[in-house]
Order: sequence, then C-alpha cells, then structure tokens
Amino acid sequence: MTNGLLLALQFFSILPIHKEIPMTKKTVTAMFVVFPWLGALIGFVLSIVYYLLHTYTDISPLLLSFILISGYVICSGGLHLDGYVDTSDAYFSYRDKKKRLEILDDPRTGAFGAISLVFLILAKIFFLAELLEKPSFYWIWLIAVPFLSRLCMSIYFICTRTSKEKGLAHFFKQHLHMKYWLIGTACSMIAGGALFIWLSGTWTILLLLFMIVLAALIYKWWSLQQFSGSSGDLLGALIEGMEAVLWIVLLLCI
Repeated sequence: MTNGLLLALQFFSILPIHKEIPMTKKTVTAMFVVFPWLGALIGFVLSIVYYLLHTYTDISPLLLSFILISGYVICSGGLHLDGYVDTSDAYFSYRDKKKRLEILDDPRTGAFGAISLVFLILAKIFFLAELLEKPSFYWIWLIAVPFLSRLCMSIYFICTRTSKEKGLAHFFKQHLHMKYWLIGTACSMIAGGALFIWLSGTWTILLLLFMIVLAALIYKWWSLQQFSGSSGDLLGALIEGMEAVLWIVLLLCI
C-alpha cells in the first residue's frame, strides 16, 4: 500500500518522489485504491490554508476562493485540467469518434479547450466564493470535494472500457486487479462517507455520494456515445467537472 501511495503521489501530484516503483498489478491497484485519499490529503492541506487566511486575515471570500482553487490545480500539477481541456477540444469539434480520439492525442490546445477552461475555473472560483460566505460552510467540505471527485473517477473507470488499446488509461486498466480494486473503492466510499458524516455533523455527504454514482453512470453513457469508452483525458475531465458540480450542489444544500 505504501508503494501505491508513492505511485499516486508521483503520477497525480507535484510532490517529487525520487524512487523507482515497479508498475505491477499490486502497485497500480494500490495506487487507484488510495487515489481518493490523495484528494483528501490535498484538501486537508488547503483546509489549513483556508483556516489560517480566514482566521488571521481579512481577505475577501472571492480572493480566498481564488487561492484555494489555484491550490487544487497546483497540487495536482494541472494534470486533470489538461485532460479537461483536451476533452473539450475533442467534443466541441463535432467530428466523428475516430477524429475525436485523434484530437485527444493532440498536445495542442484549441479555442474550445481554452474557452471551456476559462468557464470551468471561473465557475469554481465564484461558486466556492459564494459557499465561503455562508455561515453554514464548514472546512470539511474542502477535503470532501476532492475526495469525492476522485472516487467518482474510480467508479467510472471500473465500469467503463477504454476507448483505445493503447495509452495510459489502457495500461492502467490492464494492470489492475479488479477484485481488490472494487473492494478498495467500496471501502473508501463507506469509510469516507462515515468520516465526513462524523466530522460535518450532517447527512449531506449521502446526497453527494449519490451524486457521484449517478454522475459516473451518466458520464459512462456519454463517453461511450462520444468516444467509445474512457481515456486518460476523459478521466481527468471527470475529476475537474465533478468538483464544479459538487461545489454547486453544496451551495444549494448547506
């Protein structure tokens, strides 16, 4: 499990892990099992930033929201945003599936990707800023949202075939021990749900858990229709889009 965590930090964060870890079924499966908890770790670091700035400065909610959203992007190295941009470029090209898959592999950023990125970042900043102004806002949501968005990705990846027999997503899928991954994801959902209910003192987390399962199933249907399956870019796009959806749901519910 330790190697799985280190592998997750190597792939999905900016932390420099100077250790060569073998990409075996055991380590790749462990990496995906701990992936939601890596999101929780990032959220925990940013919740400390939130506490310090909120308590010891008179910073505005809008500026604080900008700092927090920037922190999420920086901690993940912008990896998931890159997938969101590529997915937007491919989808809004309105080409056939084959051409869309080719666009996903294109490292260049198009106009649709850039516009979608601006809208996503602004949406996150403004919705989180509105949340921060609410007296009922609790720091635990800064941890729960990145945890749940990555858990949503795991659920989606488990039940969706890859669109190509090459690429990072296909490699990971081939190196996953499905039984242990399913058990680990289920345990993360139960343990995370119980932890956030206890820390927040509300049952809102159950609604959010329902939302991520529903979103994973809808996203599966959509990605099969538009791309014939999942890919690394689509996984990253789901994480980023799900975070925005969760901020909106929290704004409406707390």
